[in-house]
Amino acid sequence: MIAHQLLLISLLSLTQAQETILGAFILHRHGDRTTKAWPPARLTDLGYSQVYEDGTWYRNRYITGNSSTMGLEENIVNLSQLSVEAPVDTVLQPAAIGWTQGLYPPVGAQLGAQTLANGSTVEVPLNGYQLIPVNLVSSVVASSNSESTTWLQGSSGCANAIISSNNYFISQEYMATQASTESFYQSLYPVVNGTFASDYLSYKNAYASE
Repeated sequence: MIAHQLLLISLLSLTQAQETILGAFILHRHGDRTTKAWPPARLTDLGYSQVYEDGTWYRNRYITGNSSTMGLEENIVNLSQLSVEAPVDTVLQPAAIGWTQGLYPPVGAQLGAQTLANGSTVEVPLNGYQLIPVNLVSSVVASSNSESTTWLQGSSGCANAIISSNNYFISQEYMATQASTESFYQSLYPVVNGTFASDYLSYKNAYASE
């Protein structure tokens, strides 16, 4: 039994050593954001930290880690090896930028410098901050041309989706929930009375602000 287990482990190690990652497709959400009740919503400092840390995790996984086999440039980004897309949005665009900062962080003065023909040296601003383009995808294109985009959100710009969503606010289910939760939301008024009026505290506004 021990010999069999050792043989199995050896085979697994051999299989893993022969693996080659040809590429990676990463679908990533944004981090923490402000409420949609106060547009435009934006990425919070917490959300920025979250996407940056996620980008760092993928850097360790695919670029600098022991399991990296794709041959990606380790320090100075090679833009031909990377394609980043995000919809036109005040939360998702900054989230994509923050994520790329974790994937390829500033390289410092030593690597982030260029010698010009006249012999002078120019250092990259922000301690070698790397500029990585984020390709923008409009919701209209994503809805009408889904086969050529990585971003899918068929409800954006869809009249039927808007009608269906609005119909919820005249349904029996909504009206029952609105009535049964009224006392709960009003009980929160002493906590938020410096920000909200009492008539703003309702299930409807909580649902729409998510």
